[in-house]
Formats: sequence, structure tokens, C-alpha cells
Amino acid sequence: MPESPRNAPPIGHGTVVNDRYEIRQSLGKGGMGEVFLAYDRSTQQPVALKVVREESRMPGDDEALRQELLLARSVSHPNVCRVHDLAPSPWGPILVMEYIAGQTLHTHIRRRKAQGGYTADEFRKIASESGAGLAAIHAQGLVHGDLKPGNVMVTNDRAIILDFGFAQERARLSARRPGAPPDGGTPNYMAPERLRSGGASPEDDIYALGLTLWEMWTCRVPEPGYRPRAKPMRAQIMFDVPAGLSVDEVKQVFRCLSEDPALRPQARHLRFFNPTSLTTSQIQIQRERMSPGAPLGRATSEAFVPGSQALLVTYATNAPEAAGLLFPLTKPVMRIGRRSDQDIVMPEATVSGAHAVLRWHAGSWTVEDVDSTNGTYADHSYERKKTIALLHGGEVQLGESRVKLVSFTEGSPAHERAKAYLARRDGLTGLLRREQFLRALEEELAYAEWSNNHLTVARYHVLRGQRTESQHVIRLL
Repeated sequence: MPESPRNAPPIGHGTVVNDRYEIRQSLGKGGMGEVFLAYDRSTQQPVALKVVREESRMPGDDEALRQELLLARSVSHPNVCRVHDLAPSPWGPILVMEYIAGQTLHTHIRRRKAQGGYTADEFRKIASESGAGLAAIHAQGLVHGDLKPGNVMVTNDRAIILDFGFAQERARLSARRPGAPPDGGTPNYMAPERLRSGGASPEDDIYALGLTLWEMWTCRVPEPGYRPRAKPMRAQIMFDVPAGLSVDEVKQVFRCLSEDPALRPQARHLRFFNPTSLTTSQIQIQRERMSPGAPLGRATSEAFVPGSQALLVTYATNAPEAAGLLFPLTKPVMRIGRRSDQDIVMPEATVSGAHAVLRWHAGSWTVEDVDSTNGTYADHSYERKKTIALLHGGEVQLGESRVKLVSFTEGSPAHERAKAYLARRDGLTGLLRREQFLRALEEELAYAEWSNNHLTVARYHVLRGQRTESQHVIRLL
């Protein structure tokens, strides 16, 4: 019978865990337990062994932790520490992770402080690699929940994010420890909304990344609730921003620290690079786009599968509230129109009572106009069409409404992301909506004041034929 955690001897140098992992030394303690450097006798490689706190574990915790492990193992990225396995032991559950020889960013910052701070290129490398690792985590639908300099390892050639993927485990353990934050994490690096209401999120991770990068400039751990944007930048930074960083690079850190979570950039959109040092073309940052979901697999591409695809309303001139509506395609032939007897009822005035027929044939959809009043148009074309082939991710315009062929379902995460996109951007042009544009402009003004930089606003006139529609731009501004 294995020893209980209370009776097991302390782990120290030479202890062999599960007849496989020989402990070499302790690497430190954290919110989830203690981490040791160990030698894996099976693979003959060094590993990091985290012994999860046992004294407060409850029934079901181990299975919940295993489910988090399975998700964490789906992240494979050079800037993210790999998690190999979870196993029971006499000391409690152990997490077996990649061992990374280096120093934490917390230690690295203090050493750079003694040398006058970071150069622009040193900052860029750590910032870009930390952002790339966080983007890989978020791409799998995970959050870190405790991002900070102590959870970023700096080696000779890269920065690596540690201790990710276990936000729920940290929350479970923290909730049972008196005086600890109710949802785990480190209050010094929490976003304002998390300090108020709790709950780790991708937006909170971005705020924590912003504070981590801010600490690289200031060499000071922020107090819980500290808001770097509350007073001018120059009054807070010990060594000044590294010479050579562009305004756009500094502005990204500012945006990460926005009070409004919706204004923080996504990790995958962060870019830190020196344009003058590039030997190839500069990085092109793609405009944010709405994903239509995964395309149908080959096995089902020919046969019609009810509900496997849907039409998403992306734009409706006279019914803006319709944007985001999702109509599942349940039959191989579906009628589209404004009348209530149609299979897909489009609530927009320029859509005819019986406007078009959507027909499935040989693995693809065809839209057939049925003599509508205001016409049917192909994606990005203003020439009326009688018949249009509609492919996965493609769009068709019915009167002054647009629909996109997608493969997600009502209320799914992909649908929620699409609705959030449409709330920010116009489904016809892809440009920010007026409210979002004004918020973005306010953010630019705030940055100009914070950094003592002048703001230049360019006004563009939109031309159609010989007519100038500048009044629309003026009204927008």
C-alpha cells in the first residue's frame, strides 16, 4: 500500500519518485506546489517535476486536473513549455514538464537593471516571443491565468512561457487557502476587471503581458491594481523606454494595459520588430477577419448533411439588428425571402418576399435569383446575377443584406466570436463601426497625451464615380 502524503518522507536530493524520477534539486515553490529538477531514468533526460499541493485536494480534483493536462498538451510551440504527463505519487499528483535551463524574466530584469536596462532589440525579442507563446495558448482555447515575469523563462536563445493551462486548478487550490486570491493568479498582474469580479480570461492574460513588458521598462513590480496609464509615461519609467523602439511598439504595450478589455489587442496581433534590420519584406499584419468555421471533410462533401452548414447574416442595411443571425441549412433546397412562408425568412426591407432559392448539388450550393426586385449579387461584385455558386466561407448579397456560408452552429464559440466581430466591424466593408471607430480614436488621443507625442489624423474622401461622399467621413469623425 502506498504511503499517504502525510506520512511520506520529505522530497530531497536523491529521492526517487515512482521508481523513475530521481530528484536533483528544488527549483522553487508556487501556487500549485513545489517544482524540482529531476532525472528521468526512462528517457535519460532532465525534466521538471511539479508536486501539486495535496493537503487541500478534494474528490474529483485529480480528474479535473487531468482534463486540463490533456488540453495543455495540445499546445506545441517553441515559446511554450511542454507538459508531458500527470501521475499519482506518495506526495500527491505530479506534473512532468519540459526542463528549461535559464533564468526567470523576473531575475533577468533585475540583472539588466544593474546594467542600465534593456536595449531595444533585447526587449523586442522577449516581447515578441512571449506574445507568440501566449497566442499559441489562446489559439487552443486556453488561458494562462497567472502570466508574470516569474512565469517566463529566458534562455540563451528564447523566451518560454511556463506554468500555463492550469487556471482552474490554481483557482481550486486558491479558494481553499485563507487570504489567497479567490481564483488563483497573482493580484499584482491582474486586470482591473479580474480584481473586481474574478475570473481568468484571454483579455486578463493580455493585461498581465502588458504589465510584464512594463516591468521590463520600470524594473519595478507593480502594486495590485496599479494603472500605468493613469499618469504620464515619462514620470514612471526609471531608465526611459529603450532607445530605438518605434511609436507603434510602445503603443502596443499601452493598448495591452487598456482599462477596457475590448480595446486590448489579441496576442496573435502583437508585433515587435525592427523594420530597419529586416532583410526581407516587412511583416504584413492582416486585417481582422471572421472565420467561417472548418470546411466540410471529404467524406461528407458530396452527401448533404442537414445542419452541417448555415447562413450567417453579416450585414442588413435596414435591419442592423439582424447581423449575427444564423440560419441552419436543413434541406437540400431552401427558399429565401421576406415572406413568412419561406424556409429562410430575411427580416430586411430590400429582400423580396420570395427572393432566391438555395440548392445543394454535387457537394456545393447554388443561389438562384427568382426575379427579385433588388437583385442578387456575388461576393464583392455589384453586377446582378441570376445564378451564383456559393462556396464555404463565401458571401452573397440579397438586396442590401449579405449572408456568409459557415459551418458552425447556433451559440457555438465560433458563432459567438462571429457576433463579436460583427458588433465591432461592419459586415459589408470590414471597417470599424462608428462607435468602435470613436473608441479607437479616443484610445489614440489617450496614447498621445500619455506619451507626449503628437497625434495626426488623416481624413479620406470616398469616391464613387464623380460623386464625393466626404460628408459621410466628416460625420463619422
